[in-house]
Amino acid sequence: MADNAHRGEAARRVLGTAVLLLVMAGCGERFPDPSQQGEFDRVVLLEEATGTWCVNCPAVAENIQTLLADYPGEFIAIALHSQTQDPYSTEETEERLSDFSVDAFPTVIFDGVEAYEGVQTVEEMAQVLSDRRALGTAVKLELDASLTADSVLYEVTVIVSGQTEESIEGILRIALIEDTLTHATAGLLHHIVRRLPEEEAAMTLNPGDSLDLHRSLPLDVSWGRPLTAVVWVEDPDHKVYQAASHEVGGGSYVHGDFSIELVSDSIQTDTLGAILNFYFDLKNHTGNILTLTVDVPEASQYLPENWWFSLCDEQNCYPVPTDFEVPANGTLEGLHVTIGSSILDQETEGKVIMTVTSGEEVDSQTFILEIE
Repeated sequence: MADNAHRGEAARRVLGTAVLLLVMAGCGERFPDPSQQGEFDRVVLLEEATGTWCVNCPAVAENIQTLLADYPGEFIAIALHSQTQDPYSTEETEERLSDFSVDAFPTVIFDGVEAYEGVQTVEEMAQVLSDRRALGTAVKLELDASLTADSVLYEVTVIVSGQTEESIEGILRIALIEDTLTHATAGLLHHIVRRLPEEEAAMTLNPGDSLDLHRSLPLDVSWGRPLTAVVWVEDPDHKVYQAASHEVGGGSYVHGDFSIELVSDSIQTDTLGAILNFYFDLKNHTGNILTLTVDVPEASQYLPENWWFSLCDEQNCYPVPTDFEVPANGTLEGLHVTIGSSILDQETEGKVIMTVTSGEEVDSQTFILEIE
């Protein structure tokens, strides 16, 4: 398979079972699919044929990230890795690439009907995206996805426009995408297809239909977070009518988005007058920067009258609550709660309960100083 076989202007291919038309990119020509026009906004499916071994693929991947930032919600990107030396290549991704007879990398495929070989600029891809969006579609997809301990559940509603005059032969495809990870040689990777089951039997979608469909995919706990559930409806020739996605959470299944990792014991013993540090790390289990709010609410401070506590790192102490930024898939180290006892009190124990919050997720840790 060639790596960026076309190094001048990229070739555009109109994909189909009967004809393969080659034209030069940037000609401004649009390739409408009349059977797919309709009343609903189209979310375009962009499939990126790529590989960790591919020298020119990172440039296209970077341009796709820029396009996603510039046109949020208008398209969904999935990365199909290929070849045995690529650890993210699977039989499922290879089969999908075979469906399109991809033999050059990188190749970018829009809605299963237009393929661009070579490095595409943001402007070139934006034009194709605009053309595809302008078509509209007769199909609307609503997707809700959720995690269980060992799978992702897909709740899909397929709605067919009552304005369309003909029935549609549609195939529901589902995929599971790992959003971001770092490869030792290829660097930062996005939208990696982890699961893409073989296509189901075609459904006959009649004008005005509304179908509720339920699917699931097994999980591998080694996959990073966040994960994204993706669905689309295509015809038997792989022309895509509509696509939808739903992020199914950052974090790990055990820890969630973040965790408090104890470095020292949470219960320590000393004599009156002692000042002890309780060390902990904050670990981010997602592929995004997390802002974590660390607090010790007044109602959670169970200290004798003359005892005190502080929240510090190796250089500074902070008021509570305080926000800390933890890098993607990273760890903030050196944090500690200090509890100071006093010889003025003859108490035998003091404790504080620290909470760490990100969005709706809350974790807590109790630190106890016992006096001998």
